Amino acid sequence: MKKYILVTVFTLVSILSINAQDYKWWIGGRTTLWAGDKENVVVIAPEIGYHLNQKFTVAASLGFHSYNYDNDDQYMREDINGFVLNPYLRYNVFKKGILFGYVDGGVEFGLGDIEGVQAGLKPGIAVAITDRFCVAMQFGFVGYNDGKGLGARSKGFGLDLSGYQSGLAFFYSF
Repeated sequence: MKKYILVTVFTLVSILSINAQDYKWWIGGRTTLWAGDKENVVVIAPEIGYHLNQKFTVAASLGFHSYNYDNDDQYMREDINGFVLNPYLRYNVFKKGILFGYVDGGVEFGLGDIEGVQAGLKPGIAVAITDRFCVAMQFGFVGYNDGKGLGARSKGFGLDLSGYQSGLAFFYSF
Protein backbone atom coordinates (compact mmCIF):
# COMPACT_ATOMS: atom_id res chain seq x y z
CA MET A 1 0.00 0.00 0.00
CA LYS A 2 2.88 2.38 0.81
CA LYS A 3 4.38 1.99 -2.65
CA TYR A 4 1.08 3.00 -4.27
CA ILE A 5 0.93 6.14 -2.16
CA LEU A 6 4.56 6.98 -3.00
CA VAL A 7 3.91 6.49 -6.72
CA THR A 8 0.91 8.83 -6.48
CA VAL A 9 2.94 11.50 -4.64
CA PHE A 10 5.84 11.30 -7.11
CA THR A 11 3.40 11.52 -10.03
CA LEU A 12 1.78 14.65 -8.63
CA VAL A 13 5.16 16.28 -7.94
CA SER A 14 6.34 15.57 -11.48
CA ILE A 15 3.09 16.91 -12.93
CA LEU A 16 3.42 20.15 -11.00
CA SER A 17 7.05 20.64 -12.06
CA ILE A 18 6.24 20.75 -15.79
CA ASN A 19 6.63 24.24 -17.23
CA ALA A 20 5.53 25.10 -20.76
CA GLN A 21 3.81 28.04 -22.48
CA ASP A 22 1.20 26.23 -24.58
CA TYR A 23 -1.97 25.37 -22.65
CA LYS A 24 -3.44 22.97 -25.24
CA TRP A 25 -2.26 19.79 -23.48
CA TRP A 26 -3.07 18.59 -19.98
CA ILE A 27 -2.11 15.66 -17.79
CA GLY A 28 -3.49 14.39 -14.55
CA GLY A 29 -5.45 11.49 -13.29
CA ARG A 30 -7.68 9.84 -10.78
CA THR A 31 -6.73 7.83 -7.72
CA THR A 32 -8.76 5.67 -5.37
CA LEU A 33 -7.32 4.14 -2.21
CA TRP A 34 -9.64 2.20 0.09
CA ALA A 35 -8.69 -0.12 2.94
CA GLY A 36 -11.57 -1.82 4.72
CA ASP A 37 -12.15 -4.88 6.89
CA LYS A 38 -13.14 -7.08 3.93
CA GLU A 39 -12.10 -5.02 0.93
CA ASN A 40 -9.01 -3.22 -0.34
CA VAL A 41 -9.16 -1.14 -3.52
CA VAL A 42 -6.34 0.67 -5.31
CA VAL A 43 -6.95 2.55 -8.56
CA ILE A 44 -4.29 4.68 -10.23
CA ALA A 45 -5.45 6.11 -13.55
CA PRO A 46 -3.19 8.70 -15.21
CA GLU A 47 -4.74 10.70 -18.06
CA ILE A 48 -3.57 12.87 -20.94
CA GLY A 49 -5.70 15.16 -23.07
CA TYR A 50 -5.64 17.77 -25.80
CA HIS A 51 -8.00 20.77 -26.03
CA LEU A 52 -9.36 20.88 -29.59
CA ASN A 53 -11.17 24.17 -28.88
CA GLN A 54 -13.06 25.82 -26.01
CA LYS A 55 -15.83 23.19 -26.07
CA PHE A 56 -14.13 19.87 -26.95
CA THR A 57 -11.20 17.86 -25.61
CA VAL A 58 -9.93 14.43 -26.63
CA ALA A 59 -8.29 12.37 -23.92
CA ALA A 60 -7.42 8.90 -22.71
CA SER A 61 -6.53 7.17 -19.48
CA LEU A 62 -4.90 3.85 -18.72
CA GLY A 63 -5.59 2.89 -15.14
CA PHE A 64 -4.32 0.11 -12.91
CA HIS A 65 -7.09 -1.39 -10.79
CA SER A 66 -6.49 -3.78 -7.87
CA TYR A 67 -9.36 -5.24 -5.85
CA ASN A 68 -8.89 -7.62 -2.90
CA TYR A 69 -12.02 -9.11 -1.30
CA ASP A 70 -12.27 -11.36 1.76
CA ASN A 71 -15.51 -13.40 1.78
CA ASP A 72 -15.40 -14.56 5.46
CA ASP A 73 -14.16 -17.95 4.30
CA GLN A 74 -10.52 -18.89 4.80
CA TYR A 75 -10.53 -20.47 1.33
CA MET A 76 -12.44 -17.69 -0.47
CA ARG A 77 -10.19 -14.71 -0.98
CA GLU A 78 -10.48 -13.02 -4.35
CA ASP A 79 -7.75 -10.85 -5.88
CA ILE A 80 -8.55 -9.03 -9.11
CA ASN A 81 -5.86 -6.97 -10.87
CA GLY A 82 -5.91 -5.44 -14.30
CA PHE A 83 -5.93 -2.35 -16.45
CA VAL A 84 -8.75 -0.24 -17.82
CA LEU A 85 -8.23 1.70 -21.07
CA ASN A 86 -10.59 4.67 -21.46
CA PRO A 87 -10.44 6.89 -24.58
CA TYR A 88 -13.04 9.67 -24.44
CA LEU A 89 -14.28 12.98 -25.81
CA ARG A 90 -15.02 15.73 -23.28
CA TYR A 91 -17.68 18.37 -23.96
CA ASN A 92 -17.51 21.50 -21.78
CA VAL A 93 -21.15 22.29 -21.00
CA PHE A 94 -20.71 25.58 -19.13
CA LYS A 95 -18.13 27.86 -17.56
CA LYS A 96 -18.94 30.35 -14.81
CA GLY A 97 -15.84 32.01 -13.36
CA ILE A 98 -13.57 29.28 -12.02
CA LEU A 99 -16.34 26.64 -12.09
CA PHE A 100 -17.14 24.61 -15.19
CA GLY A 101 -19.23 21.57 -16.01
CA TYR A 102 -18.43 18.85 -18.49
CA VAL A 103 -19.61 15.51 -19.87
CA ASP A 104 -17.20 12.75 -20.91
CA GLY A 105 -18.39 10.38 -23.61
CA GLY A 106 -16.26 7.31 -24.08
CA VAL A 107 -15.62 3.61 -23.95
CA GLU A 108 -13.85 1.64 -21.20
CA PHE A 109 -12.09 -1.63 -21.99
CA GLY A 110 -11.04 -3.99 -19.20
CA LEU A 111 -7.70 -5.76 -19.66
CA GLY A 112 -6.29 -8.59 -17.54
CA ASP A 113 -8.45 -9.98 -14.72
CA ILE A 114 -10.85 -7.08 -15.23
CA GLU A 115 -12.98 -7.97 -18.21
CA GLY A 116 -15.73 -6.11 -19.93
CA VAL A 117 -16.66 -3.06 -21.90
CA GLN A 118 -18.84 -0.14 -21.03
CA ALA A 119 -19.75 2.86 -23.17
CA GLY A 120 -21.60 5.97 -22.14
CA LEU A 121 -21.54 9.42 -20.58
CA LYS A 122 -19.99 10.60 -17.31
CA PRO A 123 -20.86 14.12 -16.09
CA GLY A 124 -18.58 16.16 -13.86
CA ILE A 125 -17.77 19.54 -12.34
CA ALA A 126 -14.32 21.12 -12.14
CA VAL A 127 -12.81 24.06 -10.29
CA ALA A 128 -9.85 25.94 -11.79
CA ILE A 129 -7.51 26.55 -8.85
CA THR A 130 -5.05 28.45 -11.07
CA ASP A 131 -4.84 29.02 -14.82
CA ARG A 132 -2.97 25.67 -15.13
CA PHE A 133 -4.25 23.51 -12.28
CA CYS A 134 -7.80 22.24 -11.69
CA VAL A 135 -9.62 19.76 -9.50
CA ALA A 136 -12.55 17.80 -10.92
CA MET A 137 -15.30 15.62 -9.46
CA GLN A 138 -16.91 13.09 -11.75
CA PHE A 139 -20.17 11.54 -10.66
CA GLY A 140 -22.25 8.82 -12.21
CA PHE A 141 -22.53 6.98 -15.51
CA VAL A 142 -25.32 6.56 -18.03
CA GLY A 143 -24.86 4.08 -20.84
CA TYR A 144 -24.24 0.44 -21.75
CA ASN A 145 -22.33 -2.28 -19.90
CA ASP A 146 -21.70 -5.77 -21.30
CA GLY A 147 -22.03 -7.37 -17.84
CA LYS A 148 -18.61 -9.06 -17.80
CA GLY A 149 -17.27 -7.46 -14.65
CA LEU A 150 -16.35 -3.86 -15.43
CA GLY A 151 -18.52 -1.80 -13.10
CA ALA A 152 -19.98 -4.90 -11.35
CA ARG A 153 -23.38 -4.74 -12.99
CA SER A 154 -25.42 -6.93 -15.33
CA LYS A 155 -25.61 -6.54 -19.10
CA GLY A 156 -27.78 -3.67 -20.27
CA PHE A 157 -28.37 0.05 -20.40
CA GLY A 158 -28.92 2.28 -17.41
CA LEU A 159 -27.89 4.93 -14.91
CA ASP A 160 -25.29 4.23 -12.20
CA LEU A 161 -24.70 6.74 -9.40
CA SER A 162 -22.57 4.40 -7.26
CA GLY A 163 -19.15 5.26 -5.86
CA TYR A 164 -17.52 3.04 -8.49
CA GLN A 165 -18.47 5.60 -11.13
CA SER A 166 -17.48 8.65 -9.06
CA GLY A 167 -14.02 10.05 -8.54
CA LEU A 168 -11.83 13.00 -7.73
CA ALA A 169 -9.23 14.04 -10.28
CA PHE A 170 -6.42 16.57 -10.62
CA PHE A 171 -5.27 18.09 -13.92
CA TYR A 172 -2.35 20.29 -14.97
CA SER A 173 -2.39 22.21 -18.29
CA PHE A 174 0.76 22.91 -20.27
